[in-house]
Amino acid sequence: MDRNGRTPIANLIADYLMQIADWRRMRFEDDLRDRRNLVSAEGIRDLAGHIRALPDDDPRLARLDHLWRRGESIEVGQQAAYEIGRFRFFAPATTFEAFLHDIVGLAEADRGEAGRFGGRQVPGDEPW
Repeated sequence: MDRNGRTPIANLIADYLMQIADWRRMRFEDDLRDRRNLVSAEGIRDLAGHIRALPDDDPRLARLDHLWRRGESIEVGQQAAYEIGRFRFFAPATTFEAFLHDIVGLAEADRGEAGRFGGRQVPGDEPW
């Protein structure tokens, strides 16, 4: 538990990542048997371990806590979820630190859309 009596955000994110890693590993079993799925699955698992090892006061975790936390779970936006599922699939040398930085930026972009597909519009130009 964190100082507020909640599950630490690092644990919530790592648990989410482990689910994505399991999905990516299952993708290896499809008819193509693309080994990149295994590389990605292992990378996502390692990323989960890296995130669990970050200090509680890591500013990126604090930002993701603000952007993703919904009580005792997280809600990852579309852009961040898409990139997490592709971690190390096309670029196996991607570092944890660079990726985590990018994910925070994508989480902020996802929040910026907040149901406004296409991003913020010019005032008076909202289609709804």
